[in-house]
Amino acid sequence: MEQKSLHSSSSIGEVVRTSKLCHAAALCLTLGLGALAGCGDDDPDTNTNTGGATTGDGSTGTAQPSDASTAKPDASTVKIDASAVADGSTGGPQTGNGDGSTGGPQTGNGDAATAEGKALTSTITTSYGPINGEVANEKGKQVLIFRGVPYAAAPSGALRWKAPQAPEAWTTPRDAIAWGDRCPQGESTLSSPGPMSEACLNLNVLTPAAKTSDRLPVMVFFHGGGLSVGTGNSPTYGHTALPAQGVVVVTVNHRLGAFGYFSHPTLAKETDKDSSGNYGTLDLIESLRWVQKNAEAFGGDPGNVTIFGESGGGSKVLSCMASPLAKGLFHRAIIESGSRSSSPTGTTPRASAEAAGQRVAAKLGIAETADTATQLRAKSWQDVQAASSATDVMFLPNLSIDGHVLPISVNEAFAQGKQSNVPLIVGANEGEIGEFTSTIPTLADSMKTVTSKAYVYNFTHLPAGWRKPGCYAFHGLELAYVFGHLAGIQGETMIFLGSGAGCEPRLDPKLSPEDDFVADSTMKIWTQFAKTGNPSVPGLIDWTAYTKENDAYLAIGGKLEVKTGVAASGKRPIIATDGGVPDGGARDGGTAVSGIDAGRP
Repeated sequence: MEQKSLHSSSSIGEVVRTSKLCHAAALCLTLGLGALAGCGDDDPDTNTNTGGATTGDGSTGTAQPSDASTAKPDASTVKIDASAVADGSTGGPQTGNGDGSTGGPQTGNGDAATAEGKALTSTITTSYGPINGEVANEKGKQVLIFRGVPYAAAPSGALRWKAPQAPEAWTTPRDAIAWGDRCPQGESTLSSPGPMSEACLNLNVLTPAAKTSDRLPVMVFFHGGGLSVGTGNSPTYGHTALPAQGVVVVTVNHRLGAFGYFSHPTLAKETDKDSSGNYGTLDLIESLRWVQKNAEAFGGDPGNVTIFGESGGGSKVLSCMASPLAKGLFHRAIIESGSRSSSPTGTTPRASAEAAGQRVAAKLGIAETADTATQLRAKSWQDVQAASSATDVMFLPNLSIDGHVLPISVNEAFAQGKQSNVPLIVGANEGEIGEFTSTIPTLADSMKTVTSKAYVYNFTHLPAGWRKPGCYAFHGLELAYVFGHLAGIQGETMIFLGSGAGCEPRLDPKLSPEDDFVADSTMKIWTQFAKTGNPSVPGLIDWTAYTKENDAYLAIGGKLEVKTGVAASGKRPIIATDGGVPDGGARDGGTAVSGIDAGRP
């Protein structure tokens, strides 16, 4: 069978039935973020570049591509039927998560499983009811795909600004082919299109398992876009290459903006916890509870769950690591270009969060009365979105110290050893200098307050066609490689981000076997970490865990190299004063990109 590289458009796991929203109109990368619009995952009180210098080599290990065949899946279509899926398992689970958790309850798959497990088909019974998915093919392995699966009821009406509730169960199989609705947010050319409503607490599952007994590691992805925009519905996040590595992949939609991070004194009084805000984090935690109940039905292991996220998704990972409500629901964590919420000012104090909520209420014309909460919930989501987006309101969605979901700040939780005791990968892309000089080494060092290890990386790779002085791996670029979807590297979001970081991403990237190697290596490393808690891959790379003393990190590029000097490893993008990219110049210094402190969308 003909082999195709990861950057071939035909390498996407082809499916027989594809919703119109799935591949035709959706953007390739759904960060929807606001580096230039002012909505990011970073420290809300800081908007300046911290600078940094170049690093020396310090290399202690290398790995290079051998030939173009190292990462070339085929993409044959398959016929949907009720037969078992070809075995894509890679062996049993490895847990040992450092905090003694073993996961929550597991459900069956509609009837009692045998000792060898029940064969998976395109119809699976979840804890709330049966769903019909579809079958794709990736490098000779079948991957089952289920989209828009409810994990909680629509948080509208009386349920708006409350903890997520169980959805109404169903008995007739429902189609899980099309994406579910996106959560309310501001429209942007950087966001994926598709229906938007408050009935948006849904997730997407991709599994290569053949049987329920395969118990593959589960990787749950939290999308970027600050805490304001974005969706888990994406051809990149929903690509079949990553699950074909032997993991179950879940992408989550959750409340955003003024629906996910709105605080108000009246709402706090309604609860026995005297707290409000962080509803988006409560949604994420509820999605992890759903995973605990349903992982086995998809051939996954509820005792081996990795949460990972990029940009604002990194903040979401941090919120789960810092929340006592999420302990035991996951066993490893990966933060990609999203460590800023771990800074001392990265979590908003309660008083400030509530004051912002009161400004939104005032903009809606709602006075402080006994029925303020009722009046707020009576407003349409469109009215709430408009009021919270008004420039004079200055509502900036952020994690807040609410006393319940986050009893203390993220920074304090890590400093006091109160975070989840799970192995952590944290890093960013080479052009995101601000994260390397501040939060990445600090966050990695703070893992010394628990027994689990931290691993630091710097993603340095650029496609050959984009390499020029002043252009470095920019925010979000690694996602195409993490998910093995190089065909989406020139999506609108990547063009926006690269253009604002001294690069010319509209040019032909000239993808090559080197890009295949980087994608294949990154997926192998990420999934090895999910399987074992250690990202070292025999025969590929021995990744040294970070300590303040060794200052070690993995440079991910055409070569994999363990180096030292995290703070000095970032590069400052260069732009010309006329807005263009200079033809020459040193790889350091120059003018920082206006509005972006590499590491700050």
